[in-house]
Amino acid sequence: MKPAKVVKYSAIILILIIMLLAAFAAAFVYLFPKETLKSIIVQTLGDSLNRPVTIGAIDYSIRGIQITDLYIYDTDKEKPYIAHSKDAAIRFQLVPLLQKQFIISYISLNDAIIHILYYTENKITTSNLEKLLKELLSKEKSTITTQIKLISLNNTTVILENPPQNLKPLEGKYSIDTHVELHDDILELKNLSINLPQNRGKISGDCFITITSNYKIQGDFTLRDCDLLWVYNWGKNLANILPYRVFSGTIDNLLITKSAVQGTVTGSCKLSNNAMLFLSNAFTNVNLNKKTVTVANAKGKIENSTFVLNQLLFAFSGEIQNIKVSDASINTKEIAPLLGKIDISDIAGELKGNFEYKDNSIDADVTLSNLSIGKKGSILSLQETNLLIKNNQFKKDGIQATVYSVPCVLSVATVDSSFEKFTVNIEADEVDLNKIISKQPQKPEQPEKTEKEIHIPYELSGKCIIQKLYKDNLVIEKINCTYTMSKNIIALPTFSAKVFGGDITGRSVITLSPENPQITLVAKFSNARLQNISSYFQEYENRLFGNVSGQLQVTIVPKDPVIDRITGKVEVSVENGKLANTGLQNGLSIWLSDLKYKLSNLEFQKIYGNFNLSGPAITINSFIFNAPDIRLKLNGQYNRHEESDVAISLEFSSNFIQDLPNPALLQLAKYKKGRWYIIPFRAQGKDIFEGKNIKQVQ
Repeated sequence: MKPAKVVKYSAIILILIIMLLAAFAAAFVYLFPKETLKSIIVQTLGDSLNRPVTIGAIDYSIRGIQITDLYIYDTDKEKPYIAHSKDAAIRFQLVPLLQKQFIISYISLNDAIIHILYYTENKITTSNLEKLLKELLSKEKSTITTQIKLISLNNTTVILENPPQNLKPLEGKYSIDTHVELHDDILELKNLSINLPQNRGKISGDCFITITSNYKIQGDFTLRDCDLLWVYNWGKNLANILPYRVFSGTIDNLLITKSAVQGTVTGSCKLSNNAMLFLSNAFTNVNLNKKTVTVANAKGKIENSTFVLNQLLFAFSGEIQNIKVSDASINTKEIAPLLGKIDISDIAGELKGNFEYKDNSIDADVTLSNLSIGKKGSILSLQETNLLIKNNQFKKDGIQATVYSVPCVLSVATVDSSFEKFTVNIEADEVDLNKIISKQPQKPEQPEKTEKEIHIPYELSGKCIIQKLYKDNLVIEKINCTYTMSKNIIALPTFSAKVFGGDITGRSVITLSPENPQITLVAKFSNARLQNISSYFQEYENRLFGNVSGQLQVTIVPKDPVIDRITGKVEVSVENGKLANTGLQNGLSIWLSDLKYKLSNLEFQKIYGNFNLSGPAITINSFIFNAPDIRLKLNGQYNRHEESDVAISLEFSSNFIQDLPNPALLQLAKYKKGRWYIIPFRAQGKDIFEGKNIKQVQ
């Protein structure tokens, strides 16, 4: 056939079709005028939905029947409407219409409002829309029925009001565009686009919604600038535990039920510190019944830190129950927000390797680099070390580090598999406490707060060896001690050191209690030089000499003033002692002017003292200065703040005064008892070493 004829016949057929359609349209308009059709639509929708329906006006268009101001109410018009559309369109089957069956197959809503209101009916919480959909999908037959298969929503507002507690975070106003296909009790949403309430972000994708008592949502979604803080309302204080704030990316295979939310996440998330976390293929499950969150097989990146999170399981409370990380190369500062309640703000450094925590057991093979603890490494810092942990156990020797800016060597090991008991040995050449104290930041004055109970969460033990320790002008050498730390107790079972030119050994227990802190000290010391000790007290510098030994058993409360909070016993003995121009000697010289020169510089072969300490009060049980020709004895009560009362006995032989003139000897004769002269004195007052407070006893 020639092309011209083909065109001719095609044009004829097209004209016939147009004429038939026009005739059909004219017949339809004739048979079903607007008012008739309007009443049919109102009746059909009202009967099929079993809800009051009103329509402002209708018209004919290529979209179908055009409806203006469509309202669908709840059970009566007095209650809030379920849906309202300024511009709606419906399509229906023509053949059934001739049989007075108005079967609607398609509804399109433009600029509509769907109002979902929850309420309690027969002690069951339901919503107006849920109840309507259940009735709509029940497929009850009637002479006038509907078979809606497709609903189109364009710029539709959905208001969710007064939802039950488990849906409370969803409350608000949504803007939705989508095409909904109805399949029994399943809604298929295509080209879905949702703008969340209060500018929380936008969600788009395709999904299926199962409308039964066990509802569920399945689909793939794209999220843009979605605020996650509102999601945390399903838990308690989650915003203080979880760092995730704003997410953009995709969620594949999303499944939402009453008991769980899960899906595979890829995208970027702004964290609580404004850093960006990038995740790839992170399977996530939020179990609403068990109140746990699981993340698996996630590749992550924060700034320059990268890691593979094989598994993470934590509770809504923030407690981590299981975590496995591989191929980690992270900076502690960068990943700090991911740790929830765990505060590592004073820890800086880099970590590479693998780590797993499961069933309270840790396995790890990691390398620590540029580690510092405290402000600018003020507590501890080290360059690099490798740590291999297997079933909560490890041992590492020869760690080069600085502790409080002091270069030292650390040895660290676990005692058992509990990961609660550790051995830490420390060796250092020199420790300058002056530098350490000067580097501590001064804290601004703050109102007094109730101190919390100090509790060391682990049991630590080991030994500490320091060759030299400096404090002001004091030098302590060859410090060697063993220690244990547990709960609020620090114990030093043994310690030894060289100080003031002598040796000291002993043991100590330190109780860290805010209400009753104390230090118990039992020690022996030998051959310490008294002149070295006295050099730390200005009033006795270059006045006391000798080699002192003894023992002490005291309890110290470390609160100011410490010197007034010492109780216990002290016993001392001094070999080859010497007193030069002390207040005691000067006080005695007032009464014995002829002996002033001799008393100003006294040497003793042996000095012995026995004292009981009770804060500022000291009981002098005996304080005896012995030499071949002179003795000095003291006993009584001494108090640093109150009145003191000390008995003093000065005793000397004839050899001691043999060079005195005869008149002086005659005055001393009355004190002579055998070969000794015994002169009693009494020191009373607030300063018994002041001359005026020392008086001779008649």
